[in-house]
Amino acid sequence: MALLNRSLSTLFSFFIVMAVNSCEPKIPVEQPLVVKQDVSTVVQRAKEIRENTAAQVADGLVLKLWSTDSLAPDPIAMSIDDFGAIYLTQTNRRKTSTIDIRSHRDWMINSITLQSMEDRRAFIRKNLAPEKSDENDWLTDRNKDGIRDWHDLTLQKEAIWKLEDKDQDGLADISTRVLHDFHEEVTDVAGALLVRKNDVFMGVGPDMWRLKDENGDGVLENKKSISHGYGVHIGFGGHNMSGATQGPDGKIYWGIGDIGANITTAEGIAHKYPNQGIIVRSNPDGSNFE
Repeated sequence: MALLNRSLSTLFSFFIVMAVNSCEPKIPVEQPLVVKQDVSTVVQRAKEIRENTAAQVADGLVLKLWSTDSLAPDPIAMSIDDFGAIYLTQTNRRKTSTIDIRSHRDWMINSITLQSMEDRRAFIRKNLAPEKSDENDWLTDRNKDGIRDWHDLTLQKEAIWKLEDKDQDGLADISTRVLHDFHEEVTDVAGALLVRKNDVFMGVGPDMWRLKDENGDGVLENKKSISHGYGVHIGFGGHNMSGATQGPDGKIYWGIGDIGANITTAEGIAHKYPNQGIIVRSNPDGSNFE
């Protein structure tokens, strides 16, 4: 009887676990955008590009083209995984949905007074308010609502592409867009990238993101900010987040230029550097930030 009771208890527990698992929401499968090039096209384009590239290399070195620009659009940061695939961040926002202070010198004094991302957001919404549409005729009406305002900065997204040489002939032949996201009015360009075995780190102000593909569809659908507050000022383009790497201590390192940062950690510790560039590090989950 005791054995029967234990068997029934085990069976009951099994059904409980099955019921709980069946109630867990499934992550939707996405179909990533894929760009392919046939071998003959890749070889011909590589030959043309190399012949028109006036690069000189030292004796003993050879310069070869691995990918054409058709597979690597507007790249900024690069990282290589353990299998030789190259990941690139692509910017769609630079000079269009991010603002360079050199084109708005009348904003310069007010911009350097900003102390936080909340200040920056309020500044943009004030100066690009709907009622100021006529005076902001330099701004493209991207959402086609007839008004040039801050909403037009929220459409263009940053991306990560994965480039591979599937046939192992020394030339990349396929590019997969594994992420297409991040498009608030305060979003900067995707300037930092680190690929590890089970996750990807992407620095696109105001956040350092930890990205994962949890359902195996090739898309980085799980997105968690491990640190927030980068890009306080409207400054020069190119002074954004960059340099993501993993140190020998296992921590993730990255930096930002003189557009500054104002960060509060999950533990409630404030790191306020709105007027200077910084290099920071933390554990992969964002803890022990310094």
